Amino acid sequence: MTLLDDIVARQKELPVAEAEASPMPHRPEMLLIGCVDARKDPIDDLGIPKGKSLILRNVAALVHPESEGRLTEAAALAFAVREMKVPHVAVMGHTDCGGIRAAIEGISSYSLRDYLEPINIIRDRIMREVGDLAEQRHLLEREAVKYSVRALRTYAYIREAEAAGELTLHGWVLDIADGSLHVWDEASDTFSPMGLLPAEGDAA
Repeated sequence: MTLLDDIVARQKELPVAEAEASPMPHRPEMLLIGCVDARKDPIDDLGIPKGKSLILRNVAALVHPESEGRLTEAAALAFAVREMKVPHVAVMGHTDCGGIRAAIEGISSYSLRDYLEPINIIRDRIMREVGDLAEQRHLLEREAVKYSVRALRTYAYIREAEAAGELTLHGWVLDIADGSLHVWDEASDTFSPMGLLPAEGDAA
């Protein structure tokens, strides 16, 4: 069966009924910015309950500075932070990222080259300092997440919400192999497995 066959089969299983208001309240607590990669699903694989997170997916989970005027990205951020007032925004890159691989190994598409341009300076530094290709990709996957978290702060309303304690920004890298999340700690500039960190509200 093809993908479309799977979708049609699923639709045939649904009862035909009058349109009703959704029984699920829409009170999202997060905007998750993830990659378009098809191998992991934020709802099923991360355990996010439906209705709890807005999800924006793009190539390499990259956030551009406000000055670059990426309309879809800016609209999603404004909707999440200004309208829905989510208390969390998470940027989630992942291992074995095709966008990151393209940035390092070469890009034929002009539109993709333009899209990834903001991380070129980081890429060039990593390629000068590290010779191993796999390690280059590993480092750029993490550095791109850090870049994107910082790019979020180019939006004045995000800076203001964060300063007021109304918004927390997160940088995560998802390991495609085992599904584990690695969390960026800005103070120490390190990534640690989320599963080894204390839960929110735990005593320090």
